Amino acid sequence: MSTFENGDTPGLSQIKPITTSEITELDGPTLAAAEQNDRVFGKLVLKPWRTRFWDQFTALTYKQVLVYARNSRATILRLLAPLFFMFLLWLLNIAVTSDNTEISAFVNTPTPEATSYNSIPPCTSDTFIRNDPCWDFIYSPNTSAVAQSIAEGMRLNNPGRVIDPSAVLGFASISDANAFLDANPERVLGGVHFLLDANTGPNAPPTEIPIAGAAPLNLNYILQVNSTVKYFKAKFQDPTFFSAVPIQVGVEREIARYQLTTSNAGSDAPSQLSWDVSMSQFAHPQTGDVNIIGQAMGPFVFAANMFNFVLLLSSVVAERERGLRQALKTTGMMDSSFWLSWLVVELAISVFFTLFTIAFGAMFQFRYFLNNSFAVVFLLFLLFQWAMVGVAFLLSTMISKTSTAINLGFVIFIFGWVLQTAIVFGFPYTPDNIGSIPIVTVIFTLLPFAPLSKGAVDLGAAAEATDDGISWSRRSEYCQDIKNPTEQDSLYATATDAYWDFSCVFPVGTILAILALEALVYFLLAIYLNNVLRDENGVRKKLWYLFTPEYWRGGSKFNSKAGSGSGGQALKPSVPCPVMDGSLGEEQGDADVLAEENEMKALMQHRIAGTGGNKSTNGNLESNQYPLASAAVDCTNAVEVFGLQKAFGRGWCSGSSNKCCCCLPSMSCCCGRRTSGQRSTVKKSKEFWAIKGSWFSIEKDRLFCLLGPNGAGKTTTINCLTGVLPPTGGDALVYGESITNPGSMERIRSVMGVCPQFDVQWGELTGAEHLYIYGRVKGLAASDVKAQSEDLLESVKLTSAAGQRSSAYSGGMRRRLSVAIALLGDPLIVYLDEPTTGMDPISRRHVWDAIEAAKPGRAVVLTTHSMEEADILGDTIAIMARGRVRAYGSSLRLKQRFGSGYQLAVAVTGGNGDIGVDGKELLNHNNNSNKKENIELKKARIDAVTALLRNELGVQAPEANTGAYLVFLVPKSAENELPSVLRQLEERKDELGVSDIQISLTSLEEVFLGIARQAEVEAAAAEGRSVVEVRIEDGSILEVDVGAEQAQQETTGRKYAVKWAQDEQGRLSVSSWTLIEDTNITNGTATRTVVAAPVPPTKMT
Repeated sequence: MSTFENGDTPGLSQIKPITTSEITELDGPTLAAAEQNDRVFGKLVLKPWRTRFWDQFTALTYKQVLVYARNSRATILRLLAPLFFMFLLWLLNIAVTSDNTEISAFVNTPTPEATSYNSIPPCTSDTFIRNDPCWDFIYSPNTSAVAQSIAEGMRLNNPGRVIDPSAVLGFASISDANAFLDANPERVLGGVHFLLDANTGPNAPPTEIPIAGAAPLNLNYILQVNSTVKYFKAKFQDPTFFSAVPIQVGVEREIARYQLTTSNAGSDAPSQLSWDVSMSQFAHPQTGDVNIIGQAMGPFVFAANMFNFVLLLSSVVAERERGLRQALKTTGMMDSSFWLSWLVVELAISVFFTLFTIAFGAMFQFRYFLNNSFAVVFLLFLLFQWAMVGVAFLLSTMISKTSTAINLGFVIFIFGWVLQTAIVFGFPYTPDNIGSIPIVTVIFTLLPFAPLSKGAVDLGAAAEATDDGISWSRRSEYCQDIKNPTEQDSLYATATDAYWDFSCVFPVGTILAILALEALVYFLLAIYLNNVLRDENGVRKKLWYLFTPEYWRGGSKFNSKAGSGSGGQALKPSVPCPVMDGSLGEEQGDADVLAEENEMKALMQHRIAGTGGNKSTNGNLESNQYPLASAAVDCTNAVEVFGLQKAFGRGWCSGSSNKCCCCLPSMSCCCGRRTSGQRSTVKKSKEFWAIKGSWFSIEKDRLFCLLGPNGAGKTTTINCLTGVLPPTGGDALVYGESITNPGSMERIRSVMGVCPQFDVQWGELTGAEHLYIYGRVKGLAASDVKAQSEDLLESVKLTSAAGQRSSAYSGGMRRRLSVAIALLGDPLIVYLDEPTTGMDPISRRHVWDAIEAAKPGRAVVLTTHSMEEADILGDTIAIMARGRVRAYGSSLRLKQRFGSGYQLAVAVTGGNGDIGVDGKELLNHNNNSNKKENIELKKARIDAVTALLRNELGVQAPEANTGAYLVFLVPKSAENELPSVLRQLEERKDELGVSDIQISLTSLEEVFLGIARQAEVEAAAAEGRSVVEVRIEDGSILEVDVGAEQAQQETTGRKYAVKWAQDEQGRLSVSSWTLIEDTNITNGTATRTVVAAPVPPTKMT
């Protein structure tokens, strides 16, 4: 066998497609004619891009509308969120402005009235004092007769009320009074401190009134009051007019009275002194209130929009998490139709959302909506929402869990609310901030809710300042950064009634442009990141994929120069991979698998050379290295798999080229065989090889069944063939198209149907709607979809449930719907990954009939855990284990080659009655003695039959007990003795009580378990796992070699027959054991008993 020099890949880039395969994109009248022959092998017709895009776009848009309509509560909540938040804003505005009627500044006052402030109010009427101990006023010095006289007059002559003596306190000095006030805060309305003017000069400071002496000519005083403005429960208390003015009026009145009644006055004062002080405001219009609407509009619109944002983000992520997007992609969905369908629906919802917001705001008579231009307000809110739609799409590419999306939405809401609070107070959109910290302004502006809040504040201020607000023509003009008053006045003169802001940057016009740009950029960035970030399967494109020619032309027309070769479409070469478990030599592998592998390698040579007999252009590949059957050259293969590999978490194979091996035509160590007498040396790495080099073909009009335990590589193989996962090495041709070429994969998907391992359906849609949407995505006409849907639903017995939502389906009904979707559109290749899981027997039979009927005209690939299903449906069966194809052929062929022998079922009776093999009576008899005799007789006959089979065939004990039959597994080594045993059973049937004998090949399940067990034995040996410890019924430990059918306990000498099974991870574990020999010696004889044991826990060592 020849090899390749330096371990290089042999000319795989020269491999050409099947010569009869020409995949084209047809336009115009040519399409109709071509579609007549689109079922000819290798002739895949791809509709024009515009046609495919429009079909998919309309179907996906229809799907999204249906989902939103069925989720009516969430949709109504989205649209009515503006009503709720406008109502909250209205309540907030009412709460803020409710006291304005009691504040004169907010009341229109053309003819103000005078208000009297003569009487000192009681201290208990103060807003914060109430019923606490308090004083109306205090004074000093209380040592002066003048001061005492004036204070007493203030108390007695207070208009309307004589002040109680206990409500007045006198102090010797101002310092004493201050000390009292410090000790009793909020207990005194005010104080008066009298001072003596000694008339020593106009600039001489006053001094306190002396304790004794003549009355002063000039009497000064200090008025001391609490200047805190008090507001409580909608009551506003102005300290100037509540306490300061009344005390001042009182002290001045009594000083005047005192001066008039003294000798210094020249005459006596009248007994009643009239002293009245009143005050009135200037006439003024109503002062505008706080612009609460403009300040709160941005945060409230943002909060209302967060309902849309979170629902959109979670919905897009949910489709990705549940595999719905991937299911659509496997049917040929283009990314452009997917994203644009979401975008159009969300843009439409945003339009309605914006209109509702404006309508509800106008309903509450907010001047914000009544005074400003409708176009400006509409575009501000609409473009903000479109930008947030782009943000949601962008974030969805980085999130894989719906719960994470919801939590992230809540975080964005809190962050956005806090950020907008800063913007309401001017940060960072001021001339100073933009000049000093431009980077902060840029960061804020990148977040759509920051420009929204700035624009909302400007619109609110303009609506409160003028009746015209901000018009469309002045959306940028109003905002000016001008500090010169002359320039400001000149602008005012040009538009006296217009709104101007002379400390403004970032006007609404600029904000609209920024939001529009953000909406576009975020949407395009989302599409880009969706391709370059790893998806749920760990697949991504190169960072520079946009600049590769394959991206732009690969999906539209056949690329005749794909790969490095100049001839045709290239197959992807295999890559270095570890030696297979067991490192079997080629002569030790299964002959049928080797034959198929050699056939595929010969076919690959044929594809490389372009003809069957010429030498490869590589020069290293001998054209006659593998003989090529004539059947492989014709066009009967739907799928050809060449050394397919898939590794997860790949490491690097270090060292020279001879330390690695490849799945190449001349080097097949990756497939479990050596290329020379020496075993290849491979450096261990952390990668996991799910597929270690598969070579097989799938013929048209046949069903190819792929069997294997969990983790064998079945689903990974399907995912590679359907384009879900890119292969690490190797390649496959589906109707002549390589699965590693993006353009080819797009064409393959147009003729491919897939039933995934797990149901991926929208719970809001009915079965018929699922078929319609998938059919339209595949490019079927609406009339064809309807006709095919009715036939398929009938074939899987879902016609009566076609109008029910899939959320109401049982698990089996959902699987049947998935099968119907896979068969929709008359695909050329159908992949069914465990299609009958969870079905009842009747439904399973209906699905089997549908699959059997679908085989003509197409290739069907089936994976299943049901051996009965594989036996009935499979034309060709491949059994995988540990990433490698271990057996290949028809069901009968596998049973003949891998079966452990035969199943011999013997029915034994016991006299007139009948009992089971366990000695329990099956038919009742009145005579107890007869029953006892029958039981003993049947036991004796069972022992005799067992002894006969043990002596002649080496069978130790019955394999199973069906109640009517004893089932023995006859090993293949006893095949020659089997006819003699059958003759003996027939001749001695009266003696042994044999009423019936049935013989058959071992079941496919036995074949499957045997192959899987052998693979696990090899893997265990490679990993150093050689023994399984089992705790048996007496509590002792039985050590069993991995894969061994018998084991002996060293301490007791007992011998056990062992049965193996595989757990959920595909690892071998002991399922049960039977005691077949007890070597305890009694009278020199070894006793042998048959004992059934329970299933124990196992421990690998």
